[in-house]
Amino acid sequence: MIASIFTIRPLSPFGTPLAGDSLFGQLCWALALRRGKEGLEKALAGYDSGMPFAVISDGFPSGLLPRPTLPAEFVESGPSDPKLRKQIRSLKWLPAAQANLPLPDWVQKAVAGDAGMLAARTQNTINRHTGTTGRGIFAPRQVEQIVFKPETRLDIHTVHDPAHVTTDELQGLLSDIGLSGFGRDSSTGLGKFEVECVNGKPAPGDFLHAMTLAPCAPDASTLDETGCWWQPVTRFGRHGSTAALGAGGGPFKKPVLLARTGAVLKWQSVQSSLFHGTGLGGASRPISAVIPGTVHQGYAPVIPLIMGQ
Repeated sequence: MIASIFTIRPLSPFGTPLAGDSLFGQLCWALALRRGKEGLEKALAGYDSGMPFAVISDGFPSGLLPRPTLPAEFVESGPSDPKLRKQIRSLKWLPAAQANLPLPDWVQKAVAGDAGMLAARTQNTINRHTGTTGRGIFAPRQVEQIVFKPETRLDIHTVHDPAHVTTDELQGLLSDIGLSGFGRDSSTGLGKFEVECVNGKPAPGDFLHAMTLAPCAPDASTLDETGCWWQPVTRFGRHGSTAALGAGGGPFKKPVLLARTGAVLKWQSVQSSLFHGTGLGGASRPISAVIPGTVHQGYAPVIPLIMGQ
């Protein structure tokens, strides 16, 4: 497996946060468009049994990583003033270059960062009988968009199997997504981006603790539950592209419960893997009535943590 960081430049506002599992879903569609259905099925062989062809992270402000999900007593040794402590907790990003520091020291380097600002935009649906807006579904409405500063760059951490997809092809697939648009309302121009550069990541040494960089389904059989912390998130997935039409079965997948990005995991024994999690779905455990072979990314890239001084 190879680990890389793809740095992208947003070209338009986004309608959907750049979440790793959502991005993986669009990556599968991009791969199917390049290789055909058979090519995608070949790449997904073994996905639900611990052999993913690619694992994709969320998009983070370039050079930064999310603050780990941990109880305050593990990382906080700052001021006693509650207002100041609350202000410190609002600093959500940590410098990636200093991730080798002991966790209490790393957290002291937290910064505000800028992953985009929410902005409300007005949308209209035209009634073709009257040629204008109106009431009900034709009434103007406010929708949220994520707007980026011109200088904003986002890092996407990936792990991939070169036997199934090369680094150059993965870059091409991400570029395809950037051209068509990621997430909601891409047909109206949202979610456009370009890949600016790709950098390799060194293989980690042995570790016992790590943080996830995307929503994931932890493999409980390998973990020490006394040293794990995360927040749950439920994904109500939907099919994309032509499968969104549902073929009579509707566009929706079964809900899946995941650990939110930034989960802190502790293993029962020393690890050196670039990712963690379980593959969800597949023909044996379907999460879709429309396409039984549908999978959902339950894996996440991980970054080792040094828990103490």
